[in-house]
Amino acid sequence: MSISVERLRIWLLVGAGLLVVVIAAFLGYAHYRAHRFLTDLPKKLGIDIRRETNNVTYSQSVQGRTIYTIHAAKAVERQDGKMTLHDVGIVLYGRKQDRTDRIYGSEFEYDQTAGVVRAEGEVHIDLQAPQASDANAKNDYAAGKDLQGLGSHAAGEHETKDDRLIHVTTSGLVFLQKLGVAATDKDIEFASGGMTGHAVGADYNSDTGVVVLHSAVRVNGLQHDRPVMLTASHAILDRPGQTMVLSQAKYVSVGEQTGGGEGRTAAAQHVVVHLRSDGTAERVEADGEVTLTGAAGGSLVAPRGEAVFNAQNQPQSAVMSGGVKYVADEPLRQAQGAAGEAHMAFDKKGHPEHAVMTGAVHLRERLWASDAATEPWNERELNAGTVDLALAADSAGKTLLRDVKATGDARLKAENAAAKGGTTRSEMSGDVLTAHFVRIGDADHIAEVHGDGHTALRRVSATGVVNTSSGDSMVAHFRPVPNGAGRESGTTGKGQQGKNDSFGGGGKDELTDAVEQAHVVVTRLPVRKPGDAAAPTEERATAERAAYDGELERTTLTGNVQLSNGTSVLWADRVVTEQQTGDATANGSVKVSYGQVGSPQEPVHVLAANADLKHDSQIATFHGVTGKPARLWQGASQVDAPVLQFDQKERRLLAHGEGQGAPMAVHTVLVSSGASAKPDVAQADVAKADVAKAEVAKTGAASGKQGVVRVASRELAYSDAARKAEFTGGVEVDSRDGIMRSQQVVVYLQPTQAGKTSQSGGKADGVKPVAVSGTAGGFMGGSVERIVATGRIEMQQPGRRATGEQLLYTASDGMFVLTGTAAALPKVADDQRGTVTGTSLRFHSGDDNIVVSNGGENGSGQRVRTETRVKNRQ
Repeated sequence: MSISVERLRIWLLVGAGLLVVVIAAFLGYAHYRAHRFLTDLPKKLGIDIRRETNNVTYSQSVQGRTIYTIHAAKAVERQDGKMTLHDVGIVLYGRKQDRTDRIYGSEFEYDQTAGVVRAEGEVHIDLQAPQASDANAKNDYAAGKDLQGLGSHAAGEHETKDDRLIHVTTSGLVFLQKLGVAATDKDIEFASGGMTGHAVGADYNSDTGVVVLHSAVRVNGLQHDRPVMLTASHAILDRPGQTMVLSQAKYVSVGEQTGGGEGRTAAAQHVVVHLRSDGTAERVEADGEVTLTGAAGGSLVAPRGEAVFNAQNQPQSAVMSGGVKYVADEPLRQAQGAAGEAHMAFDKKGHPEHAVMTGAVHLRERLWASDAATEPWNERELNAGTVDLALAADSAGKTLLRDVKATGDARLKAENAAAKGGTTRSEMSGDVLTAHFVRIGDADHIAEVHGDGHTALRRVSATGVVNTSSGDSMVAHFRPVPNGAGRESGTTGKGQQGKNDSFGGGGKDELTDAVEQAHVVVTRLPVRKPGDAAAPTEERATAERAAYDGELERTTLTGNVQLSNGTSVLWADRVVTEQQTGDATANGSVKVSYGQVGSPQEPVHVLAANADLKHDSQIATFHGVTGKPARLWQGASQVDAPVLQFDQKERRLLAHGEGQGAPMAVHTVLVSSGASAKPDVAQADVAKADVAKAEVAKTGAASGKQGVVRVASRELAYSDAARKAEFTGGVEVDSRDGIMRSQQVVVYLQPTQAGKTSQSGGKADGVKPVAVSGTAGGFMGGSVERIVATGRIEMQQPGRRATGEQLLYTASDGMFVLTGTAAALPKVADDQRGTVTGTSLRFHSGDDNIVVSNGGENGSGQRVRTETRVKNRQ
């Protein structure tokens, strides 16, 4: 049986086409078109090898150009009708004569009857070999002679020094001539430029030009000086359609930081690669558990993914969709994230420079200083509708986080845990949040956050005190705080090598300052103290600007400031509050109203230039300025002084001047009798209340003929529980009954009850019914019950003067009792009647009668009392 060189050539070219396309699929060589030469070969070569022929060589030329050259060292026709060819070599030249490909093997078998060609042993293919210089060189090359350093095609001598050369090795290749299909179930190996490939089993259809690799597809080598590897369970290459389909595909790039282990990876159940005409990947579409894994182990997973590459095989853009999830579980770092979709853009070198995540974005990261259970940790969490990240690469190619812009109900939280227990939290929110990051050590840290639109800041101290603030805009700054500062380099646990810096484990981000502006609302919720039955009341403030100082843990409010806590309201130009204690300092046009909201009782009002407010003790100290003292009042009662100290909890008031030896700077107005004449004052309008109150104090006008008592002193101490006001340091009392001066005065107020009247004495004593004030329990409210004055009494009334050491006045009967000492008896000097003296002098206001009592003892021990009544003539 004979075999034509024509058919042998067809079989070799088809078999070579299978392997050439496989190589092109993985290494980007798209210009090899071996199967096209099948139709170009002549129908008959005119050579008929009968039994055995040695050194058969044939070349085909078109228009003076050599298309291919075939050489067989020997052809043997066997008795079973099959043909065996030995040391066969085929050289194919490109249409432009710019490349040379060679196919060779030691033995081939051809069954002409069945139309089957089978390679016995290995088959080798060299693609993109250097071009031979002339026709003789081409024939020698086909015969296997060494040309331009290529070496012989004898076994073991097919290696080359030219990096352009692609070498393929396989075995068991079978070509079914009638179906136009070439296939092998054996291993296929290929190599070029430091890249090597492997697959098990392949078939090639010469009609469709589709190549299928059955299993165990693998390509590995160096890419950009880094080890890379591509694996797949199955691969289909459609060269006419310029696509490649991979199943169970995985791409691995091994970096130095992984210590030779598995580095960055990309994997998917199904991958479609769209190729350029030169065979390089232009676009990749993946679906089914699309997974991107970083060198440290973090993974990004989505149902679908797509990437675009440039001609240098660098990524230019990428999209992951269908619900993206991120997970990282490292020895000192845990992170989770989720988004509906993620877009990423890369620079020319393939480094990520921009990323956008949309659809309910959630990111959370926790870092530890070390693997010890007692070590502190810090956590960051971000939620938003859309998150935009600006990225950069350092000199080593590591990705750095520069800026993050979150929109759509954006919320950022930073939480830090201390080694001794307790946590601190800072939470920010707004329509738009923009954060700037800096790289310190091996971690990215928040440096600054800008917020716009419905911004809010919430801080929780280690003790549990909650402070919140909101406004139209916000700027916050953070500082990185090292975990275990000064820790020396060494193993930190869990196989991790420590860094020689103070930010091992990433450190933590601590809020240093924040400013919110426009329509600012601030709240503070204290911690319930042991023994407190009720939950603490939330305190609230409004202002135009709030500035938080993290170093001092202090917030400064400015611009129409108002503070309230359910029992008091404060207005001021500027208020500084201590975050931990709740203490505050108010400056500029300070106004305060104390009283339960909804209570029928009128609040206690205060006006001052400045105020110091103690939260826990509920003691407020108010300061006036020169010419304008601080003022406190309720109803018609008031106190003016340079310094007022009001104890809201104990219902006490201290008033005094500035410094030692201050003059009688405390001025007090009290109601002596009659119904309370309080102005109709709204709680917020304390300025109008002051005017109305002052008018009452000047005129004494009131319902029920109210009397007003004005007291000037150096100091005042008032206790609402005892209903007692103590005036010291030199006192002057001015009332409708006259003026009295003494060293000390104690005024007792009635424990008033609404709707009742009091009767004392008779008409002869000049006493009239006294209507009790309706402000039961009001601070300094109610009428004067009695007055006790001591120390160098001097009293002036119309037409008379009195002196003594002690004076008792009772408002119920209008009686004055003046006493003295044995050395200085009390006396009353009347302009018309002269001077009256005695052990005790009793007289009424508005009455010229004086009762004089003289007391003494006789020899028998019996007290003898004489009374002399001095009455003005009618």
